[in-house]
Amino acid sequence: MSLPNAEDRFRLPRLSRAKTRHRDDRPRWANTLAQFAFSALIVLAIAGPWMTNQGDETLSKVRELGYVAICILAASALRPWRNAERLLVVPWPLLLSLGYCALSLLWAIEPGLGARRLVLTAMVLWAVFALVRYIGPERSATILRALMALLLLVNFAVVFRFPAIGIHGLGEADLAGNWRGIMGQKNFAGFTCAMTIILFAFPVQKVAIAARIGIILAAAVFLLLTHSATSFGVGIAALVAGALFDRATTLRGQSRLAAPAWTWVPLAVVAAIFVSMAIAPAPYVDLLRDPAGFTGRYGIWTALIQLYADRPWLGVGYGSLWDLGSGGPIHAYAHGWVAEVSQGHNGYLDLLAQIGAPGTLVVLFATLVWPLQRLLRGGNQRARVFSAAAILMNPLISD
Repeated sequence: MSLPNAEDRFRLPRLSRAKTRHRDDRPRWANTLAQFAFSALIVLAIAGPWMTNQGDETLSKVRELGYVAICILAASALRPWRNAERLLVVPWPLLLSLGYCALSLLWAIEPGLGARRLVLTAMVLWAVFALVRYIGPERSATILRALMALLLLVNFAVVFRFPAIGIHGLGEADLAGNWRGIMGQKNFAGFTCAMTIILFAFPVQKVAIAARIGIILAAAVFLLLTHSATSFGVGIAALVAGALFDRATTLRGQSRLAAPAWTWVPLAVVAAIFVSMAIAPAPYVDLLRDPAGFTGRYGIWTALIQLYADRPWLGVGYGSLWDLGSGGPIHAYAHGWVAEVSQGHNGYLDLLAQIGAPGTLVVLFATLVWPLQRLLRGGNQRARVFSAAAILMNPLISD
C-alpha cells in the first residue's frame, strides 16, 4: 500500500495555501527586509514582558509602535501588490480564537482597551506566520538560535560586569541572589535559557557539535542560577517530548504516528478541571496554600481562581483584567501589590478569568489539539521534533 507523499499530508491552512508559494525569484531586498523584521520581532517579544512590568506608559507605547512597524515591514516584504493572498497566513483555528476574543468585547468592562490589546495580539500572530512562511522554517530557526545565543552572552556579561543589574538584590526578599541578566526578572531569564537549550538540543545544521554543547551547558548553568523552577521543569518535559518524537520519527519516518483523535483526550481532561474549578474552587485554592512554594504567586492565582468561579462562562472580557486602575475587576478579589501587577503569571488562569471556560477551550484547541494532530499525521521529521518541543513549551510561555 503506497503512502501519500508528505505534501499531501502536511499542507498549509486552506485560506493561506492558494497561490502563496514563493518562487526563487524573490528580490534580495525583500528577503533582507523580512529577515530584519523577524529579528526585530524576536527582540521585541523578548523585551516585551520587561517593558510591560515596568508600568511605564511610554514603554508600552514604544512596544506597540514597534509591533506596528514590524507588521508594515513584513507586509512590504511579502509584496501583496503582486498577490494579495500572500497576506492570508494565519491558520483558521487561531482565527477562531481571535474571533471569540473579539466576541468577548461585547461584555468586556473596558471594550476599547480590550480591542486595542486584541489588535496588537492579532498583529503579532500575523507577523510571526507571515515572516516564518516567507523566510522558511530553517532560516527562521537559524536567526532565532543566533539571537538567543547572543542574549545568553549578554546576560552573562551583565551578571559579571553589572551584578546590581544582573542579580536580584537583597531588597527583594524572595528573589535575592537569583540571576536575571538583562531580562529584569528571573522568570524571564529562565524562559530564555530553557528556550535556548531546546533550540540547540536537537540536530542543527552548520553548527559544530562542540559549539552546541557549550551553548547548552552555559544556558543550563544560567537557568539553574535563576532558580526558575517552572522553566526548569517544563524545559525538561519539552526535551523529553522532543526526544520521544525524534525516536518515533526515526523508526517510522514521515508516516502517521497515532490516530489524531487521541489529541482530544488532554482537552477533555482540561475541560473537566475547568468545570470542577467553577463548581468548587476551594480545593484548587488549597493546593496553592503554601505561599513560599510559589514565590508570591499564591495571592495572584487565588484571586484569578475566585474571579473565574464567579464568571465561568463569560469572564470579564478580553483585555479587561489588568492595568485598569482601582476600578478594575481584580481589585474585588485582591489587594496591595497583587492588584497592581500587569499579568497573572499563568496564562491559563488569565484566559479563564477574561474569556471564561468556553473561550479558553477554543484557544487550547488552536494551540494544543490542532498542532498535535498535524504532528501525529506525519510530515517533515525535523519540523515534527522541533514542534513537539515547542508545544510542550506552551505552559512555560503562558507563564
